[in-house]
Amino acid sequence: MYERPRGFRGLFRSLEEKVHPIPLKERVDQALYRLATQKEKLEHMSSRLQQRDKEMFQRCIGAQLSKDSAHAALYANECAEIRKMAHITLSSELALERVVLRLQTIEEFGDIMAQIAPVIGVVRETRGRIAGVIPEVATELGEVNNMLSDMELETGEIPDQGADVQASSDEAKKVLEESNAIASQQMKERFPELPSPEPRTATATAVPRPQAPEARIPIAVTSGGIEEEPEVPLEERVLGYIKTHNGELSINSASAELAVPAEDIRESLQKLKDDGKIVMD
Repeated sequence: MYERPRGFRGLFRSLEEKVHPIPLKERVDQALYRLATQKEKLEHMSSRLQQRDKEMFQRCIGAQLSKDSAHAALYANECAEIRKMAHITLSSELALERVVLRLQTIEEFGDIMAQIAPVIGVVRETRGRIAGVIPEVATELGEVNNMLSDMELETGEIPDQGADVQASSDEAKKVLEESNAIASQQMKERFPELPSPEPRTATATAVPRPQAPEARIPIAVTSGGIEEEPEVPLEERVLGYIKTHNGELSINSASAELAVPAEDIRESLQKLKDDGKIVMD
């Protein structure tokens, strides 16, 4: 059996849609369904992030109780990153909720084409925000945005005046700001405040007290209390002087250094010579 190529199928479907276009209301319903599906994905992601934050928060508290400041800081930083993602996810979820409600309202009571521009702006901005957190949701929002833009193009009612474009952009911006504000408030309710790091207590160093000067006791030394060292004979002192001066001796220098008269130095030299301890001319 012959099977048509996929490319041919896509081309045939496009031609069929042009010949038998899908009614506008049906396409709006498709957009609503796809937006609601992505909103549910964001709700699921918010729940997972909240659970993950709870685990990291408990670990942070446990590390602080154990005085493990390094791991406490690690878990606290992880909580901070999780909460950034949670805030983006929650604000995007709230923005899509506003978009769904707006589409439902204008579908039933208003002119869709006249009020669809702000909806397109919100979907486009939400897609940009969530791209770094949940790429598959961003991809789906991009397709929904293209669908809404195609509907706007087909009607031929694209606003040409700058004031109308600015009004639509301002309205989309207002929706996003309100979603951010509500998300920030709900974040405070859902996520407990992170514990602040414990300040390092400075260890008090004991400053030594100045001690009073020790009292000196006057003592009179008697001759019997002095233990005199044995006096070295002058000959030995002169001999030591000669050895420390490389075998040379100056009478005057030796007399001054040994604090004895020069005549005593000469007598000591003679005794050393007589004893055979030195040889001199």
